[in-house]
Amino acid sequence: MSQKRSNSHLRAQRDGKKRDHYTCQICGSHNHTEGHHMLDYQYGGAANTGNIVTLCHNCHEKVHHGNLDVFNL
Repeated sequence: MSQKRSNSHLRAQRDGKKRDHYTCQICGSHNHTEGHHMLDYQYGGAANTGNIVTLCHNCHEKVHHGNLDVFNL
């Protein structure tokens, strides 16, 4: 992504991770967790906690490469 994300956007990702207890919702890891948009932000996905799921870096990469599906969580 080329644009810097707004403070409210970053807050939504942080709040989503807090809600999920900083735990990857796929594998249960607590290492290097990141907020992932269920519906991609660049395609109109909301920057709010309802559209955020917490993933570890490894699972997040797999989702973005099409190897994992977050819609079946």
